Amino acid sequence: MSALIICTTCADGQGQALLEAVENEALARDLPLAIQGQACLAACRQSCTVALQGAGKHSYVFGQLAPDEACVDALLAVAGQHAEPGEGLLPWDRRPERLKTGLVARLPPLR
Repeated sequence: MSALIICTTCADGQGQALLEAVENEALARDLPLAIQGQACLAACRQSCTVALQGAGKHSYVFGQLAPDEACVDALLAVAGQHAEPGEGLLPWDRRPERLKTGLVARLPPLR
């Protein structure tokens, strides 16, 4: 399973709004996805920011996001891709259009 960690302190409340929008849409779609808020992901110049993690998988941090429908859809889609079998690599050409920019970091899985 993959987890989305959404910065709740980004951009004067926009991060909290993004968290709530993602949670609501995941519930509406009945998606088995762990979603949590985190105060400050330390990428303030890239706000709003979201981390994507999973056991044995690459971790990603995406920035320059907003609490809008395009970002919510993109985050849920990429979380589904990340949860597929394998190491969680998200090739650029498979990412939703909204997440082809704004990548802050990709970290390898812990071994």
